[in-house]
Amino acid sequence: MVRHKIAAFLAAAMLLSASPAFADAPYTDLGGMADRQAVDYLYDTQCLTFITGNSFEPNRVLTRGELAQLLYNVAGNIPLVQPGAPALKDVSQGTAGDAMNAVAAQGILTGYQDGNFQPEAPVSREEFADVIYRYLQYSRMADPDQEVTPYADEAQVSPAYAQAVAVLHSKNIMVPADGYFRPKEGMTRADAAQVFYRFMHSDGDYTSHVQIETQVMKAINAEYGSVLAYFQRGTMYWDNDVLVLGIKGSPSKYLTKRIKDDVSKPEAVQIRRVSLSHADYSQLMNRAIHTIVDKEGVQNYVGAVPDYVHEQIVVTVRHPVSKDTLAELSSRVGAGRVRLETMVPAGQTAVVQVPGVDASNETTKAEPSGQTVNRRLYAAALDDTTSSAVTSVQNDAMN
Repeated sequence: MVRHKIAAFLAAAMLLSASPAFADAPYTDLGGMADRQAVDYLYDTQCLTFITGNSFEPNRVLTRGELAQLLYNVAGNIPLVQPGAPALKDVSQGTAGDAMNAVAAQGILTGYQDGNFQPEAPVSREEFADVIYRYLQYSRMADPDQEVTPYADEAQVSPAYAQAVAVLHSKNIMVPADGYFRPKEGMTRADAAQVFYRFMHSDGDYTSHVQIETQVMKAINAEYGSVLAYFQRGTMYWDNDVLVLGIKGSPSKYLTKRIKDDVSKPEAVQIRRVSLSHADYSQLMNRAIHTIVDKEGVQNYVGAVPDYVHEQIVVTVRHPVSKDTLAELSSRVGAGRVRLETMVPAGQTAVVQVPGVDASNETTKAEPSGQTVNRRLYAAALDDTTSSAVTSVQNDAMN
């Protein structure tokens, strides 16, 4: 029950199937692993970006930099640090550095007082548990769930990490079979992969979302002429275990038949009628960003992403905006189309504003304790996975 909630939060890009069909990781040193499914899963979902070459090195201890990148890739709800913001001194620019700065800015895996992050420093098991716990706090899911028998070596856990270890134990996350936690030992890549796999994966087997998306893209390409033409009329996003095609008006004549005939699991694809297309989201997001920057200054703007499920633009700000800004957003973007959320450190509650819905929403309000927004649904309008599927379809068309 507990892991279902966490899995639903983290794994909106998953499908259930009778047999696993995700891409095998290309690593040549996984033969000794009892279960390589976790590594294959994380590779297929593009979470192992910090590993290059053909070696996974399962017994290698995870570093702080690797953990930051892995968590950032898995989570999907940690905003990037804006240009000009303070950055970690010993972290270089680029994708890896962006991930480290992002998790540090949210207080999930912080830097040190001297401004350094020490990305090559090894991570112990209790330190790893603390980072996962801080992420649960950030996502407002850190309440203990059940009473459990203490670990046999619980006394060896550092007091600073005791709460984190206890909460993860209560949620059946990171629970060794022999009852020993071994807090001071290094957290290996293999063990970390297993934790994140259980963290993301609900009961059942996984079907590659890359495979499903590629098949759907081919159907869309055949029916609409191009993916770009389709995005003038609709959207595509994952809602838990379903790939949703949101279409304004009625779908084209043969789309349903193409999905039934050409997609290996057509029941994993759902067509829904929506009021906004991909192109509409892009336009409304630009309006929302420009309004906030014009009225509040660039320093209050953090980031913006579409929420396809609730048909809103979700904008992260540093502090609540003024009533004038709320009124301007309602006028320029539309009543109820923008959801403003303040950026808060891990464990604190965000302040939410929704302009123009009713009088009560013209003032700030705190999100109820324990309630969480499925930010995995706030995927970029055309995310990395979708881009890969589009590229695959385009390459097939050219060959």
